[in-house]
Amino acid sequence: MDIKKKCQPHLWLLTGTGEGHVFAKSLLKEGWKITVSVVSERASLPYKKLPLENILIGPLGSEDEIRNIIINGRNNQTGFHCVVDLTHPFAIKITPTISRICKELDQPYIRYERPLNDSANAFLIKNFCDLANYDLENKSILLAIGIRKLQEAIPVLISLGAKVYARVLANPESLKRSLSSSILNKNCAVLNPSVSKDGKIEKALIRKWSIDGVICRQSGGANEKLWHQICENTDIDLWLLERPPSLSDINSIDNYEKLRKRLKYI
Repeated sequence: MDIKKKCQPHLWLLTGTGEGHVFAKSLLKEGWKITVSVVSERASLPYKKLPLENILIGPLGSEDEIRNIIINGRNNQTGFHCVVDLTHPFAIKITPTISRICKELDQPYIRYERPLNDSANAFLIKNFCDLANYDLENKSILLAIGIRKLQEAIPVLISLGAKVYARVLANPESLKRSLSSSILNKNCAVLNPSVSKDGKIEKALIRKWSIDGVICRQSGGANEKLWHQICENTDIDLWLLERPPSLSDINSIDNYEKLRKRLKYI
């Protein structure tokens, strides 16, 4: 299909992973018009150099808001050829909501689901209470799980006698929530993981705090792979908070080529 000869169909990409920017660049090169949704101003920065139709910034607060974006697209143009859901695997509310609304409006929809990494060298936990199955007394545990999960994990680890440390992302919401949690301020490292792709900063934190184990999410992607490598190389434990199950009624894709093929047949 020669997209450019078909008036450049328009895609709406809901992004929340590093793949979002990669997919957007590739789709633009193939001639698609793109509108992108991101949750924050900071998340929008990588997209501002791309020739997008629009960048929608902020959480999609309600079903009506999602519905109105799709309907307004139809009223103001030809509508979206497809809605592509590239949100984070742990953002469990948006995917069922956007999928349901797309079905309701007969709007084509594709969900991208990151493939799972090999977790043979890690301990899988369904929730933080599962950590009670391990002896964490006086162990130094580093949390790299996102600010919302951080607040759930800290009380459990403290109750198990662990010394708790955290890597916190450099944005206002994360800083505010970490400061209001029960973790000691001196036990938090504020950084942007995008500047530490080789893991040098994370390895330095492990040495500085004599870390015995790391807890991160089974989210797939570069961040989880990095922790697998670091923990294996430094011979410390790695716990993965198990990814929420995929929705049974959504037939997702797990790479860009599958997305291209699926778009051809819509």
